[in-house]
Amino acid sequence: MDSNVVVLDGESLTTEILYKLSRPGTKIKISDDAWKRIEASRTAVDKAVAESEITGVKIYGVTTGFGKNAPKQIAKQHLHLLQVSIIRSHAAGVGQPLSPERTRMLMAVRINVLSKGCSGVSPGVLRAFIDAFNESCLPIVPEKGTVGACGDLAPLAHVALGLIGEGDMWSPATGRRGAIEVLQHHKLKALDYKRDLNPKDGLALVNGAQLITSLGSEGRCQTSPDVHHVGVAFSANFLSASRRTSCCHRKAS
Repeated sequence: MDSNVVVLDGESLTTEILYKLSRPGTKIKISDDAWKRIEASRTAVDKAVAESEITGVKIYGVTTGFGKNAPKQIAKQHLHLLQVSIIRSHAAGVGQPLSPERTRMLMAVRINVLSKGCSGVSPGVLRAFIDAFNESCLPIVPEKGTVGACGDLAPLAHVALGLIGEGDMWSPATGRRGAIEVLQHHKLKALDYKRDLNPKDGLALVNGAQLITSLGSEGRCQTSPDVHHVGVAFSANFLSASRRTSCCHRKAS
């Protein structure tokens, strides 16, 4: 396999591999086993939605609103609109755009999370995500706006916004332009929310802490090995002082 192609399976991504994916020219492929999990997870979501139509059982963020609107049941004909609405409403970041390298890391680690097969994302949505990454069609993601603890909702919403053809994107071939123009230049199609976004897809795209993960991984890979040694020394010192190991990583204890 091409050395520039990284196979993701949702389980084996390391900080070093993620850092490698920040470089232009690297591409992503999903393992066959991961695709099976993704498809099974999507089937489970579709089944749950179908059953909820009969039983009236509410599924948060899928057949209901979000946050304070969670008690509100969403009509079947509006379920697609619900998913695009969470993308549009949360794409509210401010400040300078993330660098292309950091945007690539953000996208890569989110793709890896989706490849775990736990989110229920539609396979077609994930394929469009991977295609955009592989063609270096990078959504413009403002660097400020995340609330951190409960997820990098705003940055991930800006990524999803580009995938649905809204907002701006950047590629080496086009520079910064409207998302649809960038995607079309690379012979890619934007996701049509009425056709392509199924129940839970919007939530699956935006709900995660992948910007924090990306920046932490970048810092880990750019710092001196001495920084890692400091962590090992701290863990050893903590162990000798308290005789407790529960809060020490097993590799450092």
